[in-house]
Amino acid sequence: MPKLPDARRIKAHRVYSVVEAAEALGCHRQTVTRWIKSGALQADTSARPWLIRGCDLKAYAQERRCKNRQCLAPGELFCLSCRKPKRPAFEMADFIFDGPAHGRLVGLCPTCGGLMHRFARHDRIAQIAGDLDITMKGALPRLNGPD
Repeated sequence: MPKLPDARRIKAHRVYSVVEAAEALGCHRQTVTRWIKSGALQADTSARPWLIRGCDLKAYAQERRCKNRQCLAPGELFCLSCRKPKRPAFEMADFIFDGPAHGRLVGLCPTCGGLMHRFARHDRIAQIAGDLDITMKGALPRLNGPD
């Protein structure tokens, strides 16, 4: 099941029951009921089954998806362990090519020592990296790649 609801799966001009909304978002029906009871999601609760307008459900899913989104400043990478954008340790990062035009910046977190990542296009490295010391590397070998 997805962590965040996907608003693209909701039709704005349709009315959903709690079960239909849960199926469309890929979550449990009790989760949708909890959103309604907490007041975060608007629904008609005057009769059973509770009905949710598609436009309200779509707006709530989009709001939830964008709430935790963080923009990274130049020179910052995202640490998955700390769940925060930070500058890498020693101001150094590696650019690993994942394709002909794109790749990812990888560095070490100064706090936890874990890996930090940022996806980038090859032609935008100078803007994204800021004043970091970047080392260009080839693609890593794949486990299931050709022999």
